[in-house]
Amino acid sequence: MKKNLITLSILSVMGTASTLAVAATNVELYGTVNVAFEKRGDSKITLQPQDYQYASKFGIKGREDLGNGYAAIFRLEAQINPDVGSGTYGSTGTEFGFNRESWVGLITPVGAVRVGRSTAPLVNMWIGGGFGAGRGIGEFTGGLVGAGLRTIHPEVASRWSNALFYDVKKGGFAAGAAITTKGSQSPVPTGFFAGSALDTSIDNEGKPDTKSAWGAYARYEGTMGRHGYKVGAAYQKDNGGSYSSAFTSNNAPAEGKDAYALAAAYSYGPVGLSVGYAKAEIDNSNLPLANAVPAIPYALRTGTSKTLFAAIDYKITPKDKVYFSYGNYKRNNTYQFNPAISGAGEIEGTQYSIGYEHALSKRTVVYLNARKVGNIINECSASMMGATLPSAHPAYTATCGAAKARVDAVLNTEKDYSYDIGLSHSF
Repeated sequence: MKKNLITLSILSVMGTASTLAVAATNVELYGTVNVAFEKRGDSKITLQPQDYQYASKFGIKGREDLGNGYAAIFRLEAQINPDVGSGTYGSTGTEFGFNRESWVGLITPVGAVRVGRSTAPLVNMWIGGGFGAGRGIGEFTGGLVGAGLRTIHPEVASRWSNALFYDVKKGGFAAGAAITTKGSQSPVPTGFFAGSALDTSIDNEGKPDTKSAWGAYARYEGTMGRHGYKVGAAYQKDNGGSYSSAFTSNNAPAEGKDAYALAAAYSYGPVGLSVGYAKAEIDNSNLPLANAVPAIPYALRTGTSKTLFAAIDYKITPKDKVYFSYGNYKRNNTYQFNPAISGAGEIEGTQYSIGYEHALSKRTVVYLNARKVGNIINECSASMMGATLPSAHPAYTATCGAAKARVDAVLNTEKDYSYDIGLSHSF
């Protein structure tokens, strides 16, 4: 009898250990290490980590099956800079933190619910749907989440913090929605106050007069023989949190209030075609004027950006692919530099890219790109008390001139020809 009890006890312990082992197998480490030698515009050759969907990252994800179509899920994902061995988080941009994904959720028979930090609706439609082509300097995301033609003003948040996410996928159809707590969607400096004492991040969650960010997306893909197709649409209202204690009662110094994107793609055998259009509206008219805080060089009041993208790719072999892409970015701004001086600006540019990728394995890719950014327009007109200011006027230099100079400083590293050659490995 004792032997039987001992045997049963041992089997029970072994069963428990086996259960724990099975649970452990549901936790997965994953990541990507992606670096490239780049020659951008006026810059010298540098070794750079890549951004956006091809960024280097390290993550932990897990799933526990709860039965009856339910499962608990989580993901923690950090962006890293493998060229110097640092993270990309914090005030210095070199700290390690789970700044890409940080959430816990529940899968149900009618969709998945997650809470925490994750990608916003426009990204879930565009990148989640696999629209577009190109990586490295060839990637063009324009008004979506930022790339070569983007200037100093971020427009559309790529990720939201303190948010509730809902996603559902049935066959080729996928859709989702998200909403944040008030004043909390993106506690990251926008760069609008770059170089000033106000270039800091604060937590505005739940503060008076703040708003929630919210949005939704949907996409569908299918096949008919050798024909493949997919379409997608997304809308998001960022209502970003304030980024300085000077503006704790209002939202979004320089992020899109309203943005939407449309995309479509078609493939036939080895040939693929993608097109996309995005528009973002910015409204900072509820913020104090620039002269209220002298450290701010100028005040963006409203802005409208439009992005058009098209790409074609061809799979030469199962391991080799070439692509060609075109993108156009246009933005119109209005400024109120102080009570007496207002302004209007226009920024526009076109990007052409060609690239090649070779898959050494399912997880390792070498790639090279060439890019041309041209047809650049960077204009600003200013008026004082209704009268147009000439460009030689000191007041113009301090207002519109400063705005143009900040944009030029960015464009000088992006315009004309750029090249890169890189290596990416995922695990």
